[in-house]
Amino acid sequence: MSDLLSWSLDLGQWRGVRVRVHLSLILFLVLFILGSAVAEGHPVARTIAFLSLFVLALGLHELGHAVGALVSGNEPDDVLLWPLGNMITPPAAFRAPDSPWIPAGGVLVSGSLALGSALVLALAGGRMEFRPFGDLNDSGAPFLYATGAKAVPFVPLWWLGWFGWLNWVLFLLNVIPALPLDGGRTLRAILIRGSIQPRDSLIAPLLARACAVLLAVIGLFRLLGGRGGDFLTLILLAVLILLYVRLESRMYDDGGEYEKGAFGYDFSEGYTSLESSAAKVRPYRESAVARWRRKRSELRRQRRQSQEAAEERRLDEILDKLHRLGKPALSDEENRFLVRVSARMRGKTKVRP
Repeated sequence: MSDLLSWSLDLGQWRGVRVRVHLSLILFLVLFILGSAVAEGHPVARTIAFLSLFVLALGLHELGHAVGALVSGNEPDDVLLWPLGNMITPPAAFRAPDSPWIPAGGVLVSGSLALGSALVLALAGGRMEFRPFGDLNDSGAPFLYATGAKAVPFVPLWWLGWFGWLNWVLFLLNVIPALPLDGGRTLRAILIRGSIQPRDSLIAPLLARACAVLLAVIGLFRLLGGRGGDFLTLILLAVLILLYVRLESRMYDDGGEYEKGAFGYDFSEGYTSLESSAAKVRPYRESAVARWRRKRSELRRQRRQSQEAAEERRLDEILDKLHRLGKPALSDEENRFLVRVSARMRGKTKVRP
């Protein structure tokens, strides 16, 4: 909990998949509610209803990933929810999924829910807002064809219109072909299947940079056009994409390994190495920021070492049970654990040159 960048709320295992909520999502929800409480014309009850639909849309988006994994014969990934879906941090983010259906599943679910909501609204005499930033009056609230006015809050058309708009925004964000978004992971899986290794191809990083520049330009135009705070969202997303491109390039330049990165992990001796085999030369006068980062990295290394030791003990127990009683004796959770460990080992082999 002392490390705010990695803190998350553990919601336990749901059918063998561990679900956690990242700090960024919690802060997003809290700040949204507080902002509504102090702003005029934004009732808190309406904001809470909107955020409830947003969390529901995120959950269904992640369910789409799980369905995509099952359809392609793979195990669903653990879920770390943040405002854009499932947060996948380096180096796992740079490994191609076993199938493009895994990341594409969430995109397809969000897009289908958005179009389905729009169709039902049209049949009921309404019109869904398809502009990703909505309008200045009530963002993505639906319109009524008869009057051209916004739907009254909390009526069925209002709920459906907001739900459809939120899914539409999630769809548009995640079709962007750049990490850490689903579009980037889908592209990575397609390149792998087409025998184009990401480290030997400029397609993925160049496309990601182009997307980041385009998002930044749109954000600046919205700023100059007086479109409220939407520009900040676009620019922050552009910065996030550029950060991932930089981290990936540095990993490949270093032979597939990380040095201490922006996410606080120390991969300077490989992803699986937790012990320092050589002394690190530090400046004689270490700054307060560098000292804080070093201590944070050391604490993270200790936690990671403890987690891997517990995982190794768990693996030994399951393998012993498998040897004594056979595979039918293993529970669903134990089978999922073995699949996850084996997939992780395959991923390590892919990352390291």
